[in-house]
Formats: sequence, structure tokens, C-alpha cells
Amino acid sequence: MKNYIFDNMRSFILAILLFLISLTTAGQTDSIKGVKYTSDYRFAPGLYLNFSQVKSNNPIPPSRIISKNDPYSIDFFQDLLDQKKISFYDELGSRQDVVTENIWGFSKDGKLFINYNGEFNRIPIVGSICHFIADITVVDTQYDPYYYDRYDYYYSSSYYRRPYNRTTRSKEMRQYLLNFETGEVSTYERENVAVLLMEDPELYDEYSSLRKRKQKDLMFFFVRRYNERNPLYIAGR
Repeated sequence: MKNYIFDNMRSFILAILLFLISLTTAGQTDSIKGVKYTSDYRFAPGLYLNFSQVKSNNPIPPSRIISKNDPYSIDFFQDLLDQKKISFYDELGSRQDVVTENIWGFSKDGKLFINYNGEFNRIPIVGSICHFIADITVVDTQYDPYYYDRYDYYYSSSYYRRPYNRTTRSKEMRQYLLNFETGEVSTYERENVAVLLMEDPELYDEYSSLRKRKQKDLMFFFVRRYNERNPLYIAGR
């Protein structure tokens, strides 16, 4: 009888220990995994030197950035990023310098901005797959084999035609995707959306079964579905 009671007590205690261990493990997993991203999530203010700092939400805070301007001013980041070089104190208190065009981006008012194509652009759609818009400089060179120089025509005794290249530059808006797992940026195109969807085989198969025209029309719809099915977990602050 005593052995029966002892065995039951031992099983009960063992069950409690296993339950406590599972709670501890789950808590550790959640802390490593981070918090689920929602529209209420706010990125910590500061400069992100690289994408690893973005994933850990651990930027260089304004208080460690060396500047004559008020770090709490509305125009602080705009004035700061106009400089070619930015100086700051690292976690050990040593002064560091970084070329502005080499930093990944920054966060302001809880919103994320990425440095792309030489400009800082806000990422309005944040998720496992992010979406943003940036300008790109387009170079257009026109070749005219029948061009003639007016000076030669009026003032030279030997008028002749000669080929002429005319180059123009303009800015055009482009859409991009950011893979929040790898930090890789790709253009917002049907083929690139398909590659990102491969991480969700069921969704990828559904997308691949559509005609190419339908795929193009539903790109954003499938990106949104992917984010819903595969929520982003990011470090909290």
C-alpha cells in the first residue's frame, strides 16, 4: 500500500516538474523568437548600420549620435542624413564614423526607412515579406546616325553628317520587396514573388497554378496572404 502511494506521489511530482520545464522552455523560445509584428509595433528610434540591427531592433539611438542638432527635433534625421559622414559613440564609448550612404536605414516615429538607390524610403508594408517604393535613375541614350552640326553646315566648306549620341537621365518610381528573413531586396515582379512564396509550399502551388497574367494581377494579394500565414516575429524593445 505504501509503495502504491509512493509511486503515485512520485508520478505526480514528476508530472509537475515536466510541466514547469515545458513552461520555462516555451518562455525561452518566445523570447528568442520575439514578439509578433502588428501595425502597433514601433521600431526603436535611431540608425541601423546593417540588417542584423533591424532584425534585433537595436539601432544606434539618437542620444549616442554626435550632432549639433536636437536629437528630439522633427528634422533631426533629415539634417543628419544630408551629411556625407555620421559620427556616433558605440556601446563602449568609443567614437565611430560611418559613411552615410553605407548605412542600412533608420527608424523615426516607430516607422522603418531603408536606404535604397541612394535615397531613404519608408517601408509602409512590414511583414515576413515587406513592400516599399523607391526612385531609380534611368539613363536613356539615343543614337542618331543622320545628325549634322549646324556650325559645320553654315561655316564649313565641307558639310557632312555624323552620328550623334544623346544621353538623358530621369527618375522613375519602382516597387521592391524585402525578405525580412535574409534582408535581400528584389524588384516587385511576378517571378520574384513566386520565389518568396516557395517558403510556403501550399501557397506557392496555388500561385503557380494561375496563368501568368493572373499571377501579375494578384501579386500583392499573395504577398499579403503569405504574411498572414507566416507572421513576422521581431525583437521587442
